[in-house]
Amino acid sequence: MRRTVLTLLLLAPLPVQASSNNHSPDQLCHLRGSWAATVMSARQAGIPLSSQLHLENAPGAGTRDEILAAYEHPRFSTAPMQQRAVEDYRNEVELRCFKNQQ
Repeated sequence: MRRTVLTLLLLAPLPVQASSNNHSPDQLCHLRGSWAATVMSARQAGIPLSSQLHLENAPGAGTRDEILAAYEHPRFSTAPMQQRAVEDYRNEVELRCFKNQQ
């Protein structure tokens, strides 16, 4: 039950952010970063990978490979380290997105 509620809370902002199709490339990278943070937050919360694969179909989503990559990162036990993992993964995905725009 806890995992279901956590997943719903984490996904709630995505449809609102991606409701408009008129995003600039920078805005799309920001959305991808938000999506990546959602994936890594779920990973840090212990939600199984098999429960996260549907996220590749979410608005503003990244790829299945990016979901798998999040699960290759370690899971941490302290809140500060979990938050750092989320921030680092978000930045990793955004950096790749911005670089691909050039």
